[in-house]
Amino acid sequence: MLFAGICFVGVTAIVKHMGTRLPPAESAFLRYLLGLVFLLPMLKDVREAHLTPRQWKLFGMRGLFHSVGVMLWFYSMTRIPIADVTAINYLSPVFVTIGAVIFLRERLAMRRIAAVIIALVGAAIILRPGFREISTGHLAMMVTAVVFAGSYLTAKIMADEVKPTVVVAMLSIFVTIGLAPFAFMTWITPTMNDVG
Repeated sequence: MLFAGICFVGVTAIVKHMGTRLPPAESAFLRYLLGLVFLLPMLKDVREAHLTPRQWKLFGMRGLFHSVGVMLWFYSMTRIPIADVTAINYLSPVFVTIGAVIFLRERLAMRRIAAVIIALVGAAIILRPGFREISTGHLAMMVTAVVFAGSYLTAKIMADEVKPTVVVAMLSIFVTIGLAPFAFMTWITPTMNDVG
């Protein structure tokens, strides 16, 4: 988890450093396309999974949620401070918690309800609506938190049915496919530095 945290910080810093030269959908597409090489060891599990039509639909829905979320996250990273992106992104677990109650029929202890309320108050403090302009980057990040929550809830359902390697592989495949049309609509030829 420590290494994963360091990697997430690295991704955030690189996306912020790259700025707006490449459109957000293209940057996200390239990130997922180049990451497909890491799926090669997982392909055996995917082939052996024998997915049902319902599972294909759920993986497709998760891919759609995540594709939208990734595009909006890349957009937000180039429009608002990293601190705001990170703080708003912390609403995803709050939305996952609320979604788990609504869609997965999970029960919440009082301490979790209190945590959700505190998190929502914290988000309002960060956004300060009425005291400053809420930019498109902030709004995009709010939608990102919601659609990532949908993606994570779908992942929970699928993780109970198939191997985790299949869940990871299918996300990467579907997100790459989902981002492709948006990337090609605004394509700017990346430099070797961009690809690096």
